[in-house]
Amino acid sequence: MTTTAPDVATINLGNINQGAALDAFERELDKVLENVADLATVSTATRVITLTVVFKPHSDRCQIDTEFRCVSKLAAIETHKSKIFAGRTDEGARVAFDADPRQMPLWSVPKPRETPVVEFKPATPGQ
Repeated sequence: MTTTAPDVATINLGNINQGAALDAFERELDKVLENVADLATVSTATRVITLTVVFKPHSDRCQIDTEFRCVSKLAAIETHKSKIFAGRTDEGARVAFDADPRQMPLWSVPKPRETPVVEFKPATPGQ
């Protein structure tokens, strides 16, 4: 009498945790590709996807619980530098400006042109 072993697949990255590791990798890869295409990020920064698989064997050494974690490290938004100018009002309140209030402007901001109003006359009968 011979018995045949059940048709069992050996574990690999494609089937561990019911294939969830590959799905997680694909999601993180999408994040990395979006981050690379984002013009606000540093173009040459390194991006990283880390897949961690944890094995927790039982005391019988036959059964092993598995956990996985897949995370990505993306490039940060590119640094943008500017200045603000801080001061105090006569009452002592702190204020900040995007331009130096001590600097006189070289030209004045043009006023918007006024558009003339078009008047419509009522229609006369017979026209």
